[in-house]
Amino acid sequence: MFPVEPQVVDWGYAISTLVIRFVGIFVVLGVLQIVMQVTGRIFSLLDTRKQSKKLQSRPSPKTLTREEAAAVGMALYMYDKTD
Repeated sequence: MFPVEPQVVDWGYAISTLVIRFVGIFVVLGVLQIVMQVTGRIFSLLDTRKQSKKLQSRPSPKTLTREEAAAVGMALYMYDKTD
């Protein structure tokens, strides 16, 4: 059998690779967070533009006449009394 020589561990190298991995994880997570925030703002801006276009294309609501308003009020009053 060959004599077994004790292995010398380079602790500086081991610790430095662990630190680099530890910091690297937070760098990657930070970049992902920034990208997600930017894309979220872009999508919300696009959604807001789409909503504003829908509101502009919609015709203005019709106003009720006095008779129609009275009929709606009576219907709501009677609906409330049935409970």
